[in-house]
Amino acid sequence: MASVTEALSAAYEHHVAGRLDAAVTLYGRIIDAEPRNHGALHLLGLARIQLGDLDGATESMMLAAAIVPDNPTYRSNLGTALKAQGRFDLAEEAYRQALAIDPGHVDAMANLGGVLHATGRLAAAIACLERALPLAPDHAVTLINLGVALTDRGQLPRALGLLRRAVEVTAPAPGQPLGERGGEARWDLALALLMAGDYAAGWPQFEARRGRAGHVLARPHGLEWDGADPAGRTILVHSEQGRGDSLQFVRFIAPLASRGARVVLACQPELVRLLATAPGVAQVVSTADPLLPVYDAYCPLLSLPGRLGLTSASELATAGPYLTPDPAQVATFRARLNDVAAGRRTVGLCWAGAPGNPVDARRSLDPALLAPLARFHDRVAFVSLQKGGPAAPAALPLIDWTAELADYADTAALAATLDLVITVDTSVAHLAGALGRPVWLLNRYDGCWRWQKGRVDSPWYPGLVQLRQEEMGDWRAPLSRLTARLGAWLAAPTP
Repeated sequence: MASVTEALSAAYEHHVAGRLDAAVTLYGRIIDAEPRNHGALHLLGLARIQLGDLDGATESMMLAAAIVPDNPTYRSNLGTALKAQGRFDLAEEAYRQALAIDPGHVDAMANLGGVLHATGRLAAAIACLERALPLAPDHAVTLINLGVALTDRGQLPRALGLLRRAVEVTAPAPGQPLGERGGEARWDLALALLMAGDYAAGWPQFEARRGRAGHVLARPHGLEWDGADPAGRTILVHSEQGRGDSLQFVRFIAPLASRGARVVLACQPELVRLLATAPGVAQVVSTADPLLPVYDAYCPLLSLPGRLGLTSASELATAGPYLTPDPAQVATFRARLNDVAAGRRTVGLCWAGAPGNPVDARRSLDPALLAPLARFHDRVAFVSLQKGGPAAPAALPLIDWTAELADYADTAALAATLDLVITVDTSVAHLAGALGRPVWLLNRYDGCWRWQKGRVDSPWYPGLVQLRQEEMGDWRAPLSRLTARLGAWLAAPTP
């Protein structure tokens, strides 16, 4: 091997050029020769973060920090590796150690703000990031993290300004691809714009989701539809992200079909039967099916409103239900429910989303918090719409037929019989909304862009009411409003 200095230089050249495997190999050889080479250990840790080897990254960073304990950058980047693992307590400790060494270390301060936000301490996160911003006004991570925090706080004008600046400072040089940080800035700007209801500016930026780590997006063969006249063409529209996204965005197939396209929808297997009832859908296939029907062009489902040029709230909303459960199934569930409810009002409950969702810990609630609803048992038959997840409290009697619900068409048939659905922000909210059922949404403080800020209604579903947290992670206020609202609803004449 060449001298260690030459080898480290060559490894770093591979690293900055994106040849990460080659860089990791050379860093490893240097460390084999010099186990205490902290520079190689640190750079190896950075490369491993980029490759997704978070355990290896943390190990390398810990060794580098142990060898040179007074290096704030090593501590800060150790925090970044721990943060990527979801070990927020240890990441916070590492960032604070870096700042104890160098109180003006902007990377550590910006990332500490991100950890404080991720752990529900929004006010502390904003204060930390506000301290970092004057130290380096164009620091991308500070701009992004403060912009996102202010978006969640509802301070959208300033958030948009910060995120637009983040897009500017992360713009690639001419002819160069957009980097990971640039993609993140554009994505966060998109969410803030959509949160503000600026769909004309938001939909183009929303395309940044394609480059995000972990985003599942099928890439079928052939041409992608660019919004040109689709008349006489078969367009394959394929689902992406979660089932709630599919239930919400399938409404945009009707305007595509109205322009003369024959639309084939590829969606999650459990949605095939139900989404076949959406207006404008000519054929539905499962994304699990390796064979797709013949088509002229394809389009991701979440790109449809942008490609169709739908930018006003009136163009995005629906006047009423746009999905239809099987009438025979509905009749069967209604008859069974009438027997069990014995004259009581029927209310569906869903308290948790899919645990793999990055925000699930914030959007789902402990079902034990619903136990006070038992006081309404003599007037309400509560029906579980919760498939999987934590069990309901024993004190709350539930009609639970979820074992019979094999897909969303089954769930839709049951939900269609209910007087009301109460749910957290998961696919059940979109299902009930698409069926035209009244929905009360128990929403987290930092809610998804689609619910916007400062609203109790919904721009997407006419019958949806939001009961939102007043502070991050605190369900007391929305649950208090829920019980009061439920009592008033029961006291009102039955429609």
